[in-house]
Amino acid sequence: LTIGWFWILGMMNIFDIRFNIVNIILATLIFGQGDDYTIFITEGLMYEYTYKRKLLASYKNSIILSALIMFIGIGSLIIAKHPALHSLAEVTIIGMGSVVLMTFLFPPLIFKWLTLKKGEKRLMPITLKNMASAVYAFAVFLLGAIILTTCGFFLFTFGKKTDKKKLKYHKMLQWTAKFVLFRIPNVKTIYNNLSGETFDKPGVIICNHQSHIDLMCIMMLAPKLIILTNDWVWNSPFYGRLIKYADFYPVSNGVENAMDKLQAIVEKGYSVMVFPEGTRSEDCSILRFHRGAFYLAEQLKVDIIPVMIHGVGHLLPKKEFMLRKGEIHIQVMPRMAYDAFGETYAERGKNTRKYYAEEYAKLSATIETADYYSDLVKHNYIYKGPSVERAVRANLKKQGNYREIISQLSDYKNVLVVNSGYGEFSLLLSMVHKTMKITAFENDRDKLDLAANCAWVKENLHYVSEITNDENFDAVVLINPTDEQKLKWEKTFIIE
Repeated sequence: LTIGWFWILGMMNIFDIRFNIVNIILATLIFGQGDDYTIFITEGLMYEYTYKRKLLASYKNSIILSALIMFIGIGSLIIAKHPALHSLAEVTIIGMGSVVLMTFLFPPLIFKWLTLKKGEKRLMPITLKNMASAVYAFAVFLLGAIILTTCGFFLFTFGKKTDKKKLKYHKMLQWTAKFVLFRIPNVKTIYNNLSGETFDKPGVIICNHQSHIDLMCIMMLAPKLIILTNDWVWNSPFYGRLIKYADFYPVSNGVENAMDKLQAIVEKGYSVMVFPEGTRSEDCSILRFHRGAFYLAEQLKVDIIPVMIHGVGHLLPKKEFMLRKGEIHIQVMPRMAYDAFGETYAERGKNTRKYYAEEYAKLSATIETADYYSDLVKHNYIYKGPSVERAVRANLKKQGNYREIISQLSDYKNVLVVNSGYGEFSLLLSMVHKTMKITAFENDRDKLDLAANCAWVKENLHYVSEITNDENFDAVVLINPTDEQKLKWEKTFIIE
């Protein structure tokens, strides 16, 4: 609306159209029309986003018809000789043209940016809150990178480069990483050193890779640490110079070509860190481990120190830039001999990856509860109407995120949810129990389509409008059931 108003004023200035008492009143009417048009377009966008049904074209046709009536009814006065009537027509043509153009252009552009990415629903829609958190976190990160780069410049440009200076700079990196990591908005960071590892003895640190935040999780562990990076990180405009000062090393040409340099670093008491997956995991699963880390440990004759990170892939996924609310868990596991998991590099990579997958599954089972995913579930209902969002939030609060019943259902493989409503319980259940097959039944077609159209609905969750008799369910969850429904099913869990 603001852009449309400036557009009208600009066009009036270009064509030397002056305000008078009559067209001021008409301009206010046109501005009100623009207000209504914007509301109609936004309602159409929300409807399609909510139910995945086409409606926006109907709203656009109505707006065009309304605008044409104004054009014909008042715009035809452009042929009038009386200057006041003529100015009415001019303001109508310019004003209605502007508000229709702005209405058709900007609300869809903004709404799609908030909710879609490359034509697909955003897993986390953009809101003022998470945008502010992301901007704040990036600003703090950028400020820290600038300060550390400046400190590195003065440390290593003037005077002699010494091991003492290098260690001092690495301690600054460690302190900064820890400071930032424990102050990310809406994020709780938990550090668990299972074996009491001190990192005094050099080793090859390996870690699963989910997000850009992983680097800070590793840097906070110890000052005597060198991270092997790819070319993108090495040439980063934000922290490329910083990691050069820290002697982090690119391995795009193969780790075997860097052995002399890395051997010298290890002899000074530094550990070398490698992401054996080589790239960030999009779904937080443990990807295939490459041979580089195991080759390196064998050549350097040092132990492998496994570190596991959970949560960063949920907070800042690979293809997203919006920070989410959640937790980071950093777990340092007992160090092991470089040949502990096999004779060959391929065996070590395969067996170590299996070990990681098992340990990650155990950690996930304790962390990824109903409370863990509740905020993500709430974000599935943003931009689907305030009444829907309020109802979902109220249900989650009233039922304590359904944590007790979701925990009780952990041993079941095939679950039916009756009267699923907006689907918040079914969605939360599917996120906590990823291997469970969930069938959600709902009579109300609008609620059914709304629930089925949530961004986080995965393969293990199916919404249906009728239940076939030949399906066998391990358990049935009844939400606000009728007496007839209570009598119909056995093995039931009731939510009221």
